[in-house]
Amino acid sequence: MTTDRLDKIEEILAQTTTLAQPNAAENAALGSSIGELRSRVNSLVQIVEVSQRNFEVSQRNFEVIMSEIRGLRTESQRILEHLFGREENRE
Repeated sequence: MTTDRLDKIEEILAQTTTLAQPNAAENAALGSSIGELRSRVNSLVQIVEVSQRNFEVSQRNFEVIMSEIRGLRTESQRILEHLFGREENRE
């Protein structure tokens, strides 16, 4: 009886080993794919971070330009008021 049981255990172990071999190869390939995916995600994250920094710089530059435009607009209005004020005084 013990021999039959041992034979049965050895048979099950052999079958399990046989079944596990393809899974091990698939798991290795899957692990490689996951590593590749992780690498690509990291690259994309770096690209997004650089893009975000560039956007922030562009936003600050835009705000500076808008401030300068407001100043030019105010100065233009002063000049026009000065010129029109002179013409009104001449009449």
